[in-house]
Amino acid sequence: MEFNKLFGFLGILKKSINIMMKNGRLLAIVTSIYLIIASFFFVWNMSTIKPIIFDFSTKALQLGSQDPLGLPFAQHLASILKDIKLFLGIELAFFLSLFLTSLFAQTAIILLIGVSYKNTKISSKDLIVSMPRSSTRLFITSFQVALLRVGYIYFGFIALMVPTIMVSGHKIMSKVILWVLMIFLGSLYLYFSVVWLMSLVISVLEECSGIEALGKAGKLVKGKKLEGFSLNLMFNLLAYVFFHVLLNRSAVIQSELTQALFRFFLMSCICLIVVFELQAYTVLYFECKKSHGEEIELQGSVEYSKIPNAPLVIGEDLP
Repeated sequence: MEFNKLFGFLGILKKSINIMMKNGRLLAIVTSIYLIIASFFFVWNMSTIKPIIFDFSTKALQLGSQDPLGLPFAQHLASILKDIKLFLGIELAFFLSLFLTSLFAQTAIILLIGVSYKNTKISSKDLIVSMPRSSTRLFITSFQVALLRVGYIYFGFIALMVPTIMVSGHKIMSKVILWVLMIFLGSLYLYFSVVWLMSLVISVLEECSGIEALGKAGKLVKGKKLEGFSLNLMFNLLAYVFFHVLLNRSAVIQSELTQALFRFFLMSCICLIVVFELQAYTVLYFECKKSHGEEIELQGSVEYSKIPNAPLVIGEDLP
């Protein structure tokens, strides 16, 4: 039974691929815009910060050989601080632009898969009209999920460091403990992410957000966590492979243009993985509703669930 649940994600993937065809044109447009904008921002960010980092590193090395009381030292220090401010400003602009792009794209994708699941067509006008409120709820939930992720990473860092430092005198044992803890904490993160990702879908498709969406997600995924975990494992492994290739291959490419095109392509692949994950989790949302015996209704662009009324027993007094 558990084995079937572990590989039940394959059925969810197959269903999500079939469903995406029902509003395929609109979904393709949204996905293409998301891939192009996100990849462009990434390439722009990498090409912009590269000379800043090089300039900062050069000045930092020169700073160590100068007199701290001299004028050249003060000038280099001021230049380094200027580079740091410029770097932080560029990174803030990049992450803000990428976050807003992802927010609207994720809202549109979840809404499109939601209506496609009910065999319903939606126009681009209806999609645009339904997005502002759903995006607001998604923003609130995304913020709280981000806090949970940061908290978990902080906890995980401490959990990794303490045992490793305690056995630092034994190199082989410390490496074994480090790897075992990394695998355990990574698996636990993917397990918790099932609820976190489901809460994002719920915040778009239902009139709730934040803690309420997280609470509903926790109840909804009961009995389907293994499918969600398998989806997380597959998509994260794919993303890791592309990201690993991006870091290693882009470093050895000499041509700036070829390097930019390579980064654009790989970032597009990573964004496409995110799109497929959202589609799969939207399908998983409806499958969880079914497994709980709930009927899914669609009213306009808002999806909600209703538990069917129990049949009246003969002889039961009516109110």
